[in-house]
Amino acid sequence: MKILLTGFEPWAAWSSNPSGVVAESLDGASIGGCEVVSAVLPVVHGADIDRVAPLIAEHEPVAVVCLGLHGSASALHVERVGINLKVIDGVDYPIVEGGPDAYFSTLPTRAMVQRMEDVGVPVRLTYSAGTFLCNHIMYSVLHLVAEDDLPAGFIHVPPTPELVTELGRSQPSMALETIRTGVVAGVTAVVENIKVRRV
Repeated sequence: MKILLTGFEPWAAWSSNPSGVVAESLDGASIGGCEVVSAVLPVVHGADIDRVAPLIAEHEPVAVVCLGLHGSASALHVERVGINLKVIDGVDYPIVEGGPDAYFSTLPTRAMVQRMEDVGVPVRLTYSAGTFLCNHIMYSVLHLVAEDDLPAGFIHVPPTPELVTELGRSQPSMALETIRTGVVAGVTAVVENIKVRRV
C-alpha cells in the first residue's frame, strides 16, 4: 500500500517551504506499513493538480495527504473543508466551473488531531483552507477522486523559526522536526483508519 504525500515549493518571501521539505523527507518512508510517495508541487494554479493527478494514476495510493504552509499559524491545522474558490489579484474564480461549492475532507480528521495531540504536537481542527494554492489543491484533489473511494485531505503547517527570523518577524513558528512528527502522526491515523475499514 502507498500513501501520496505532497507539499509545496517556496513562494513569495518564504525562502523555504516546510510543507515541501517535510514531504520530501518522508519519501520512501514506511508509516504503519504503508510506503510514502512524495511530491513537491509548484505554487501555480492548475500546475499543482496537473502534477498530482498522474501520480495518483501511477501509484494508486490508498490515501492522498496534501501539506501547505500557513504563514501565520502557531499549530498544525487539519483542514475539514475545501471550497470551490480561488482568488487571483483580488478577483474570485471557481476552481472547477460548475463544481460543487465545497468538499469535506475524507480523511479521518478527528483521529488525526488526536494522534498529533498524543505525540505532543500543537494542532487544531479547522474549517477553512483559505483561497490560495492550499485550498486549490485540497478542492482539486477531492474533486478528482470524488467518484472513487480514495481518502484525501489537507494539513496546513506553520513556518519554522528560521523562516520567521529570516523575515524579521515576531510571530508563532514550529520546529521542522516537530512539524514532521505531527505529519507522521496524522498519516499514521490515516493508515489505521484504512486498515479498520478494510477488515
